[in-house]
Amino acid sequence: MNALGGTPSPTCLILAMNSILNFVSLQHRCWEFTNFPLFSLRTLRALVFVTLALGFGGCGNRDTAQVQLQARVPMDHPGPNLRITAQVAGLQTGLRYKWFSVAGGCYPQQSDEPTTLFKFADGTERDRITVEVWHDGKIVGRNELDVRLDETKASLTADQRTEQTQIEITSIPPYEPKGGPDTHADIAGKVSGKVGSGYSVVLYARASEVWYIQPTAYAAQDIHPDNTWTSWTHTGSSYAALLVRPGFEPVPRLDLLPQVGGYVAARAIVDGAKK
Repeated sequence: MNALGGTPSPTCLILAMNSILNFVSLQHRCWEFTNFPLFSLRTLRALVFVTLALGFGGCGNRDTAQVQLQARVPMDHPGPNLRITAQVAGLQTGLRYKWFSVAGGCYPQQSDEPTTLFKFADGTERDRITVEVWHDGKIVGRNELDVRLDETKASLTADQRTEQTQIEITSIPPYEPKGGPDTHADIAGKVSGKVGSGYSVVLYARASEVWYIQPTAYAAQDIHPDNTWTSWTHTGSSYAALLVRPGFEPVPRLDLLPQVGGYVAARAIVDGAKK
C-alpha cells in the first residue's frame, strides 16, 4: 500500500524494478573498473527502498481522478458562452460532474458527461469555474479554471450590431407568478426592420424570479413570411422574446436575460396580462 492507500499497479512494480536493476548494473560496472565499491551494501539497500517507495507513491491512487479543464468558444457561437470540458486521468467509469462559477452560470450544473456550457454574467469579463468529480457519493477530483471574456469574440461586426431591428409581443399570456409545468397559454408577436435569413425567436417566461425558456428546452420559433411568430408557453409573471441571429445557443434557465448585442438582435419584455 502507498501513502494514499492505493495498491501499486504492475506497471509501477516494473518501473521500480527497472530502476533497481539499472542501479545494480551501474554499481557492478563501477566496481569492475575501479575495484572499489562506490557504495556500501547498506547504502545500496537504503537506495533500493527509496526507489521502491518513490515508484509506488508516484503511481497515485486508483480511487482518485486527476482533472484538467479546457475552455473553448462553441462552434459558430463567439458570444459570451464557453464550452468547458473536463479531461480526467485515473478513474473513468461511474463519474458525475458538478459545476460551479463565481458569477456566471453553468448549464447543466450536474452532468454525467464531462462538459458544461458556461455563460458570463451580464457586465462581467472574468470568472472562475470549478468542477467537482464524484464517484460513489464522494469527491475523487477537483480543479478550477480562470476564464476571461474575449470582447473580440463576444461581438459581431459593427454593421450587424447597428442593424435596426425590433421585436414585439402582440398576444400576451396571463399574469401567473408561480407558473408551472401544467399551465398553457398562447403567445405571439412580430418583428420588423432588417431581419436576415435564419433569424429566429427565443421565448422565456419568468416564474419565481427565474427566466425559463419556452415552451421546451432549447426551443426556437420560426419567423413566418409576414414577419409574425406564434407559439405556446407555460405561464409566468413576465414574458420575453429574443430575436436572435443564426448560431445563437439558448440557455434553458437564466437569472438575467441577455442584452441586445452580439447574437441577440432585439429583445422585448412584457408583464403578464392581469385580469
